[in-house]
Amino acid sequence: MKPNNYTFDKSGVLSSLKIHFFPKPKSGQTIGNAKATFERLSQHNPAGFMPLGAYSYSQSVFLAAWIGRYCSIAGNVTVMGQSHPTDWVTSSTLPYKPRRRSRLGITGPARQLSFEDAPRPVTIGHDVWIGQNVLLKGGINIGNGAVVASGAVVTKDVAPYTIVGGNPAKKIKDRLPPKIAQGLAELEWWQYDYTSLQNLDFSSPEGFLSSFPSARDLTVLPDLRRDVFDHIAAAEAG
Repeated sequence: MKPNNYTFDKSGVLSSLKIHFFPKPKSGQTIGNAKATFERLSQHNPAGFMPLGAYSYSQSVFLAAWIGRYCSIAGNVTVMGQSHPTDWVTSSTLPYKPRRRSRLGITGPARQLSFEDAPRPVTIGHDVWIGQNVLLKGGINIGNGAVVASGAVVTKDVAPYTIVGGNPAKKIKDRLPPKIAQGLAELEWWQYDYTSLQNLDFSSPEGFLSSFPSARDLTVLPDLRRDVFDHIAAAEAG
């Protein structure tokens, strides 16, 4: 069984694989969440690996199932903790936590109730920007091209190419005109190696769409997500 921690060293093996950290960890430092699968060309917080796609970075470590490419995630982004029942008589855990009752010295027969309270991971699409100090409800999906403003408390899915903010987070505006957003979504430009795209004008969505090369002139970047140990093993195997 693989460990869930990785010990960083100064051999440079991860840098050679284009797996980076910010800030740079010290030699011997323990990096958590080592079972997370991610692409190379990604930058992680030394507190733990995140399931990042290529060209993405995260300054935070939180519960996530999958994160796309070209994502920018600022510091202190977190996912809400355990859930509690809000439509029961009580939101207390006592009715469905027998161990807690036992610790409190509560004995005798009790109705067997169950409630799924474990935090659920979030899923984040491609080209998403999440600002600082954002709190996400477990299990939500943030669509491609979305922006979450700093300090937002996000309790629902975020639609693609929308900007949301506030507590609770609400739509502020479309990030791009719907026709442009649809064109970018259909193009799925993030599937290509950035070297195939770097001469395009990213500052002009309209120009980007109109001048986008044909697929035969582009290099697809395969989505090879592995944990850190498998990335190293694959490189050693050649």
